[in-house]
Amino acid sequence: MFLLILDSVGNSELLLILAAALIFFGPRRLPQLSRQLGKSLHEFRRASEDFKRTWEREVNLEDQDKGTDWPTPSTILDKASERIRAAREAAALDSNSAVPSTSIITPSVTAVDPSLVQPREPKSQPETAPADQSPSKQDWL
Repeated sequence: MFLLILDSVGNSELLLILAAALIFFGPRRLPQLSRQLGKSLHEFRRASEDFKRTWEREVNLEDQDKGTDWPTPSTILDKASERIRAAREAAALDSNSAVPSTSIITPSVTAVDPSLVQPREPKSQPETAPADQSPSKQDWL
């Protein structure tokens, strides 16, 4: 709708509108209003893109539940998920073909003879201050 209005407005009409806005709002308020307008348009575009992506996902889920074929991926996230799935399938096929199923090597654990192991010597505990003496205020730092 907004774009249709801009198609019919020429350069001279646009300059007249900007001059009227400058007179009406003043030179101090006009940059603030344009920033606010730009931010609101950015938020609107982001919300509409988010809504569009959500709508596409919901339609794809409904198509999947019905059993129909999925359309070709159109968003970046869908394309990335397709690439990840293809890479995982390729890796699974490579790992299955590289290792024959008959010769699977499993790690083994062998027990150690206890006579070969030397016992540890207990470490001596550092002497602590007796419990009845409390440290002074300067010592705690």
